[in-house]
This record gives sequence, structure tokens and C-alpha cells, in this order.
Amino acid sequence: MARARGERSNSTRPVLLLAAAPGAFRRALAERLARAPEGRGAAGGRRTRFRIAAASSGPEALRRGAEAEAAVVDLALPEGPGLDVIRELRDQNPRLAILAYATSPHESDHLAAVMAGADLFHEGGREPAAIERALEVAIDRRRLTWTIERNEGEVEAARDRLARLTGALAATIPASPPLRSPEDVIPFREAARRYLLAAVRLFDRDPRGLASALGVSYFALRRLLARYDVPFPTVRSRG
Repeated sequence: MARARGERSNSTRPVLLLAAAPGAFRRALAERLARAPEGRGAAGGRRTRFRIAAASSGPEALRRGAEAEAAVVDLALPEGPGLDVIRELRDQNPRLAILAYATSPHESDHLAAVMAGADLFHEGGREPAAIERALEVAIDRRRLTWTIERNEGEVEAARDRLARLTGALAATIPASPPLRSPEDVIPFREAARRYLLAAVRLFDRDPRGLASALGVSYFALRRLLARYDVPFPTVRSRG
């Protein structure tokens, strides 16, 4: 039978790992999640029609979770326990959205699931519609968390590059005399300005090289130098 216009083939749909004991509830939940239409979800993210990969045990969940983009894990998963499965899934894929749930939750399950690596813990009972809504929130939280972690990693890498550049600049600047009194300590803004002035001299006529060394974009470099009243390097003539 031909697919409806705009419908994606099964092989191109994102995989959703459903790790729970087999039975009527897992079947009902799998059918509900597989029918989730594409479009804007209530939480502001994309609701995606999934290709369901069901797992009945911890080892099977870890095998099938390798290709998944989202996961729903029952903490009472046979041959789990569910917390260990969540922990290993998170180590396996930092971008995986994980929703944990328990049909008879203990008061400590929420904290334990989140600490293990789940993006959200659902304790609203065995209602497929409620779990679907919770999954949307978990997907949004993972997307935002990953964006923040990625940006923080880029900032840390830029700091490392800046530290290396500082070492290179230090070799071109005469050694400073030892501090003798609190008055010898200059304000941060002035220290930053002197540093940037030295950097501009080092990368004379090569602003793009300076931007790369500082770990910032060409346009961010303009804003940075303007903030500290440092002249922008003259662009090297192509002639």
C-alpha cells in the first residue's frame, strides 16, 4: 500500500526505545507512541512519530538503545535494574532523551532516576497519554541540556586556546617587576586592555588570525576590542 503524502518511511523515523516488561500495558504504550503525529508539541518541541524498539530486559535495552534518539524506561525492568540501564544508556549516548517511570514509585525514585541520567521521571500511573506528554517534556529538556553542555564545552575550549595564546604573548612582553604594594595591582579592565593591545600588536594586520587565536568569531572580536577601547587591527591588503 502506498504511503500517504508527506509520511516518512519506517526506516527514516527516529527510534524510540521502550524498555518495559512485555504485556498488555507495553503494547498499548507502544501503539500510542507510534501514532504520535509530527508537529508542534505542547512543550514547544517537535512531536515525532517514532519507530518503536521494544526491550524486555536490561541487556536487550542496552543493545537496542544504541540507535535510539529517545527512551522510555520502566524502573521495574526485568533483569535491570532500570536505574542501571538508565545510567549505562546515558554513558552510551549523551544526546539520548530518557524518560523514566514507575507504576508503584518509591519516594526516592524521582531523585534516583534523575541522578542516574534520566531527563524526567514520570509517576502518573499507567496512562499511555500521560507518558506520551511526559516524553515530549523529556525530549525538550534533553535538547536544551545538550545545547547548554555543548556551548559550555566550546567556551572551555576557547579558554584553553586563550591560555595558550597568553603563553605566546608572555614571551613577547618584558617581564613585569614584582608587586610591592596593593597599589601595584591594576584594575581588571586595564589589565584586559593591555593584554588585548599586546595581542593586536602580535597579530598586526591579521584580525582573523587574532580572532581564531582568541577563540571568538571575527565579528565578536570587533565587539570585544571596542569594549576595551582597543583599535581594531588593520586588515592585510590583498595586493
